[in-house]
Amino acid sequence: MSYEKEIEALELEWSPEDGFFGRVRQGQFAAEDFQRALGRLAAISIEEDAEVPRRVVSLLWYIPVFMQWQAERVRENGADVTAYANAIQLMTNEVERLLGVP
Repeated sequence: MSYEKEIEALELEWSPEDGFFGRVRQGQFAAEDFQRALGRLAAISIEEDAEVPRRVVSLLWYIPVFMQWQAERVRENGADVTAYANAIQLMTNEVERLLGVP
C-alpha cells in the first residue's frame, strides 16, 4: 500500500503557516485546527502486518511527545489548558491505534 496521500496530509499539519502542529510550535492552539488534524489521523488505516514507510512512522510517533513539549508554550499564550490536555490524549490515542503499543 502506498501512503503518499497520508504523508502529504500529515506534512501539511506540520506547516508553520497553516498546520496544526506548526501553530502549536508557536504556542497557538485552535480547536478547529486540532479537529482537522485529528481527522487526518483518524482517516489513516494501517493493516496489522503492513510495511509502513519510515516517513509515516516519523510523522506519527513524534506527535504525542511534541505536544507534551509544547504544553507550557501553549499555556503561556493563553490557550485552554484543559482542552489542550484533552487534545494530547486524543492524538495519543490515534497514534496508538495506528502504531500499536509495546
